[in-house]
Amino acid sequence: FAFCIPLVTYLVRKKLKFGRKLRRYSKGDQEGNGVSFDEPNVQTAPADFPESRPRVSAGGGCQAPRLGKPHSRVPAVRGSLRKLSGIFSMAKTDEITAPSPPEKSAPARLPEGSKLARRTVLCAPPAAAASLLAQRAQAQPTPTAVILDVEWETPSTAEGTEFAISAYESMRDDVGRTPLFVEAIKRRMRGKEGQLAVVDIGTGPFAIFAIAAARAGARKVYAIEADPQVAELARKVVSEAKDIPQGVIEIVEGYSTSVSLPEKVDLLVAEVIGSVASEEGVFRTVRDAQRRFLLKPEDEKSYIPCRVQTLAAPASYAFHYMIAAEGRQVAGLVDESGPLRLNCQDQYLALMAPPQVWEDFRYNDASLVESGMWKSPTDLSFEFTPTILQENTRKYKNTLGFEGVLPKDAKMISEGVARGFSGVALWPKLILDPEGDLVVEARGSKGQAQKSHWQTILPLMSKFPLSLTIGDVVRFSGMARFDDKLPPIYSLHVEISK
Repeated sequence: FAFCIPLVTYLVRKKLKFGRKLRRYSKGDQEGNGVSFDEPNVQTAPADFPESRPRVSAGGGCQAPRLGKPHSRVPAVRGSLRKLSGIFSMAKTDEITAPSPPEKSAPARLPEGSKLARRTVLCAPPAAAASLLAQRAQAQPTPTAVILDVEWETPSTAEGTEFAISAYESMRDDVGRTPLFVEAIKRRMRGKEGQLAVVDIGTGPFAIFAIAAARAGARKVYAIEADPQVAELARKVVSEAKDIPQGVIEIVEGYSTSVSLPEKVDLLVAEVIGSVASEEGVFRTVRDAQRRFLLKPEDEKSYIPCRVQTLAAPASYAFHYMIAAEGRQVAGLVDESGPLRLNCQDQYLALMAPPQVWEDFRYNDASLVESGMWKSPTDLSFEFTPTILQENTRKYKNTLGFEGVLPKDAKMISEGVARGFSGVALWPKLILDPEGDLVVEARGSKGQAQKSHWQTILPLMSKFPLSLTIGDVVRFSGMARFDDKLPPIYSLHVEISK
């Protein structure tokens, strides 16, 4: 951990410029650099829509906030070097369990054996501090085997989670999502104009998919919306669509699991997918629709999307060091517990191996778990390779911007951050058609950062990052507990071995 003190020293000395850079990043939507969370653009929102409302699951289940109030990535660093004991207190055992909160009153201390005075560190300019600490600080030995477990409950809108109009706009304006859904609807309607009936679960205030189905030639569209005010706005939008005959689209108010339709339909459109795919209650919603709404529930062509996955990969997160030193709020994060929910363009997160599929389910599967325990059928195994280390070191060196720091020290710090395992990153992938031609991905096909209204979920699996070496293997398994009335609970288990 020789790089830890130089890293935090640099952030302290450069906090104002670093904060401005991060604020520009977090508000970079106008430049196409990321979804703007701090100042949502509501100019295109309906005038009578409230600024923020609880988001309710269209299917009637408890649901996570897809955006909610995202974590800010602007650090408010105050005296980080005085609270670094957690970074250097790694247990010298063969087993490390779930993380514990940092002790904010812990005295500052340098690594054992270092003779460098604390005043020297605090008073030295960034470049000098980095150089001195690179020579004197000693890293703790890495255990040969590490076991980590973490568990969290998905936030429930039943507890008052606010969901702003900007979230609906973000979904509507997500160019990697909405146009592909519209194209999938058109393909499914092609050659069957005037014949098919459609149900759109969770139509939202803009009724985008319901209108797309009607324009593509659906005979009838039932657009279900649980929130009364959102349903009323959807009715207004539909009435203003002059190219759609009156009565083709019917807004059905209520939870999909509670309402009834006058007929069974040919096609279900249900984008009720969370940043962890299953966290918005999709299993219960789809199983209920299979039983009560669909003419051919066993046919994968009866669904858009037809298959959904959650991808997983071990990841490092540069701000984990700041969180370990002073806690989440000081690092600019909102919640004191639960996983981090990060912008999918966050450049301070780096994947430490190619992603693999964790959750994988099809909408026509009659065995979807409505209530009870789900466990991934196989464990995932990731190897930390020299190529990944080089790529992430180069990425962090460019992202962190080491102005005034010696190149060799900047490289050392960047490589240290690139080696630091923070947790397993999770994000969704949606396959819209049976042929697999239309695919919606929150991150790129190889896990690369890109703009998305979804988030990357990162549960921090230890108090501070664990340094990996080339050839280390990260084995990952996970499970989820689902309940009809309670939010899902996710449990992840990680083993790191040499």
